[in-house]
Amino acid sequence: MNKLSEKMVAIQKMIEERSPFDAQETKRILKKFFSSVPNSVKILIEKYDFDKKKVLDIGCMYGQTLFCWGEGEGIDVYKPAGEFLKSLGVKINILNVEEGFSGLNAKHYEAIYCNNLIEHLVAPHLFLMRLNALFVSQSGILAIGIPVVSSIFSWLWKAFGIKGWLAKEHVNFFTVRTARLTLERAGFEIIDQWSPGIYRFSRFLSKISVGLVPHCLFICRKKKDFNYDKTGRSGFNPVWAEDLNKFNK
Repeated sequence: MNKLSEKMVAIQKMIEERSPFDAQETKRILKKFFSSVPNSVKILIEKYDFDKKKVLDIGCMYGQTLFCWGEGEGIDVYKPAGEFLKSLGVKINILNVEEGFSGLNAKHYEAIYCNNLIEHLVAPHLFLMRLNALFVSQSGILAIGIPVVSSIFSWLWKAFGIKGWLAKEHVNFFTVRTARLTLERAGFEIIDQWSPGIYRFSRFLSKISVGLVPHCLFICRKKKDFNYDKTGRSGFNPVWAEDLNKFNK
């Protein structure tokens, strides 16, 4: 058993002992969220040392990834998940990320992890720009998982019952190219991309299969001195996004 698997076993035991929920609900959470180590976690620990970093985990739900980082702090809007994590001694912020990140200590984070969230948001660009502002240093890493349209093999994923980008709760839709552009226009440089679901079979195929499978993990860094181009956005931002004005030249 490798270190990650050993850690997952330890996490499962801790949850069984300290969960604030009844046995049936605890069993459901363990089965759904903690039965195995997520592939994205394997990538981020093996390739980018997330097990040694201070990580802000956005949309952490019950903490299936949060427990794996060197030092983790979570954000989620779901209050029962917050109750669960607090009972386990985990630092968790219950807030709606579309309302901003007020109260978070930007200097504290070396990395941000966010998976399967941006496709649900009303204002993805505003969310990404606020993530950009959270990073004080360019050395910080943003790891963001996004469902992507895989037109070539869409028939195959449907046959396996994989909804991917077509899940009914999604309101934003991306190809690999448009996801990259969306990240770049929010001040991030993409340094790597992976297909997490393929990683357990082949590291090499996980790199070259991006766009063929319905999910992609983008690894990004903050661009130096990023601002909107000379045309700017002054006068165009609504009141609820006025914090973007600082990115005008």
